[in-house]
Amino acid sequence: MNRRTVVAAVPMAAVLGGCTEILTQDRTTFEAERGVVTESARTETDYSEVDQSETRSEQDYDNVDRTVVVINKLTEYARSMDLPVLGGGRLGRFTVLATPEVTVVPGEPANPVADMDNDELAMTVQDRYSGIENVRKVDEREADLLGATVTVGRYRADAETDGESTEVHLHIAQRDSQRSGDDGTDIVVCVGINPADIDERDRIDRLLAGVRHPA
Repeated sequence: MNRRTVVAAVPMAAVLGGCTEILTQDRTTFEAERGVVTESARTETDYSEVDQSETRSEQDYDNVDRTVVVINKLTEYARSMDLPVLGGGRLGRFTVLATPEVTVVPGEPANPVADMDNDELAMTVQDRYSGIENVRKVDEREADLLGATVTVGRYRADAETDGESTEVHLHIAQRDSQRSGDDGTDIVVCVGINPADIDERDRIDRLLAGVRHPA
């Protein structure tokens, strides 16, 4: 496997989809609404949609006699790049995760993502995907996301698959967003990943500004 495959193989849906661990209470379902990037933002950045998926977590709690189901929605985008060292391929990735805030037992956080900052989310990526190692923070910047100015954390990491490795940059930003019909709140987490040799910040920031939730 060559280094371009290493970058393209990082499964952001699997990484982020595993973040919801229910800590709470008959059967209650919390389902996020999907977040997407506008067509204009995709056109300006040369990113295209490659996948829409959802992940489901379910857990029973005997002490409250309830099964809690949480459904996350993920939308993934990619940009093809042609580099002298890595070759060509979909080396730029951008994922929009919408995960619901969960309240069953007052005062107890049921979705750990709600309490995570960007640094903690970056470490969660490292902890949950064995192909990402040595995550370290590079810098922070501000960008627009869902009508507000948010902090975007940029991180350098080593991505490895089948013994091949390369350095990548992770870009992480998040914001709470109301679901339609005043039906609760989702946490929208956006993660970009690209080879560290490429400065993708302007494109990532344009994608962030183009995120819409609910879609």
